[in-house]
Amino acid sequence: MPPTVPEVEVFPVLKGKVAIITGAAQGMGKATTEVFLKAGAKVVMCDIKEKEGQEVAAELSQFGDVLFVKADISKSEEVRSLVEKTVAKFGRLDAAINNAALTPDTTPLIDFDEDYWSKITDINLKGTALCCKWEMQQMIKQGGKGTIVNIASINAFKPQPTMPAYTAAKHALIGLTKHAAMEGGPHNIRVNAIAPGAIYSEMSAAAIKSMNISEEAFSEKFSFLNRFGLPREVAHGSLWLSSDASSYVTGITMPIDGGCLANPRVHEGKLALVTGSARSIGAAIVRNLASKGSNIIVNHATETSDKAAADLCNELQTVYGVKAIWVRADISNKEGCEKIVEAAKTHFTNPQTGKLQLDILIHNAGICFTGFLEDVTEDHFYKTYSVNVLGPILLTQAFVPYLPTDRSGRIVMMSSINSKIGTEATTLYAGSKGALEAVARVMSRELAERATVNTINPGPVMTDMYLSAPDEIKQTLARWNPVTPLVPVRSTDTPEVQELGKKFGGRAAYDYEIAGIVSMLCSPESGWCTGSLISANGGLAFSL
Repeated sequence: MPPTVPEVEVFPVLKGKVAIITGAAQGMGKATTEVFLKAGAKVVMCDIKEKEGQEVAAELSQFGDVLFVKADISKSEEVRSLVEKTVAKFGRLDAAINNAALTPDTTPLIDFDEDYWSKITDINLKGTALCCKWEMQQMIKQGGKGTIVNIASINAFKPQPTMPAYTAAKHALIGLTKHAAMEGGPHNIRVNAIAPGAIYSEMSAAAIKSMNISEEAFSEKFSFLNRFGLPREVAHGSLWLSSDASSYVTGITMPIDGGCLANPRVHEGKLALVTGSARSIGAAIVRNLASKGSNIIVNHATETSDKAAADLCNELQTVYGVKAIWVRADISNKEGCEKIVEAAKTHFTNPQTGKLQLDILIHNAGICFTGFLEDVTEDHFYKTYSVNVLGPILLTQAFVPYLPTDRSGRIVMMSSINSKIGTEATTLYAGSKGALEAVARVMSRELAERATVNTINPGPVMTDMYLSAPDEIKQTLARWNPVTPLVPVRSTDTPEVQELGKKFGGRAAYDYEIAGIVSMLCSPESGWCTGSLISANGGLAFSL
């Protein structure tokens, strides 16, 4: 469903002006036509879709003078005719919104269709250039002064996968806008561009549905406002750039993206390996790192997690534009670790240098045997310590040759609050996590020239394991809630969390909160922190 955003009052800032809006039969073009009419402009709508265009013109005529002209903007004569018909009808041309575009391609560069490449660049680049040509000629003929807004895309700054022709054309559109602004300047013709982000439409909603991700989850990744934009919100940007309120603005590209470009991708081009990451906390960690530009290796141990891992990798590539692979391998033996190394070499070796570099290694995989002291067996011991302690040692050992040599590498161990508070029935689990903390301190010295090595110790987290645990276990963990500062439930928590919080006197962590602390330790700003145990438990225990 489209987001609910209050309508804003439109003032007559374009009264007496004449505007051309291309691609106006739907979406942003239609919304811009309505906003411009309400602002007092006379509007000529242009689109290749004649029936739809005529219907929209009739619908919007209630707001002012509007004319529909069918035109294919990739054909110079049709664009010239569009401008001539505008002048014949309304006497002049003061503003133009070059919005018409062909939708993105859906194939990687190595497989692109040459015919489609030609079609998309003919419309999205050449067509916009032809519009600028004939629009500027008319404005100069009138004695100068006018505004042009080219509708680019956030893809011009933040490319998405499988859109090579669309992305290339939108990049070029930024250059075209700057050049047109330079030529138009002496004639007082201002030329700017808008780069819309995730704007809601039936097409975008269908695309999101095909990714097996909710609209809410998708929009959270692309917007600080945690929602899609609306076509009329882009239209209001065009209105400002077309009005005298922006009289000293030219040659810019204005993002209307809810903060998408403000979201820094501090790990752009880096490679991260996260064990136990097909689900739960591990999946939250890879989503966080991918959102910051990191390429990802998802590791899991069992065949039952293959689909979850494959779906997650597809999501990371689609939503964040990074490369992601999954490797099923048991890290508690050298063969499994070497399998991951070989997969990394196959998919992430730098083609220019012939070298592989692993920048981030998160030891998240772990198993938990719950049983009292008298229940512990040798098999339980060896299995727990093999996965929880030996695995991180062997995997780090396998990747040491591929870590950075400038201290920029990041290794994070996932411990547990159990090793500090000694929860009953966790002899093996708590012991193995305490051992892991000690291993991290040693590694921080031995690997000092390659990477920082730190540990975090989460308490209860809203994962499937926690949610499926018996109430007796939750009650045992809840005994520390009265002295844990951040566990009180708030009205902004999910209904499920609020229900559990009321029952047990406080809430567990969200998986993304744990992922955020891991991400902090992986950031460039954490380069002076190593060998540390960072509390990630709401204050149940404090970092020392």
